[in-house]
Amino acid sequence: MHRIIWLKIGGKKLHLIKLTGAFFITAAVLKAAESAYQIFVTVQKATYAYLNPALIPQLFGWAIGANPSMLGGSFTTQDVLGVLLGPVATFLFWLGMLMAAIMVYQSGKIVLPIEEYEQNLSEHHKRLIQNAVQSHHARKK
Repeated sequence: MHRIIWLKIGGKKLHLIKLTGAFFITAAVLKAAESAYQIFVTVQKATYAYLNPALIPQLFGWAIGANPSMLGGSFTTQDVLGVLLGPVATFLFWLGMLMAAIMVYQSGKIVLPIEEYEQNLSEHHKRLIQNAVQSHHARKK
C-alpha cells in the first residue's frame, strides 16, 4: 500500500515527494537563518536602547522609556525579553518546519508499522493459501 509518485523530466525519473521535501528543506533553512539574524538584530537594538533610551522610538517604533520622566527613562530587562519573544518564537517555528520538511524528504525511507503489519499479514495469507493448495493436491494423490 506504499505508493511513490514519480515525475519524469528530461528522461530522468524524480521522486516527487522527495523533490518537494528538498524545496521545503531549502525554504525552511533560509527562513530559520533569517529569523536567527533577526534575533541578533533585535539584541543589537536592545543594547543601543539600553545605553540610550532616547533611541527607543527610532529602534522599535514605540515610546516606552523614551520619556525621561517615565520610569526613569530606562530600557528594562522586561523590555529586552519582550522584544526578543517574537524573533525567538519565529526561529523555533522555522526549526519545527525544517524537521517536518526532513520528514517529508525522508518519506520514501520511512516504513510505518501499519505497512509492516499489512505486509506480514499478506505473507501470512500467502502461506495459508499455499498450505491449502498443497494439502488439496496431497489429498488428490
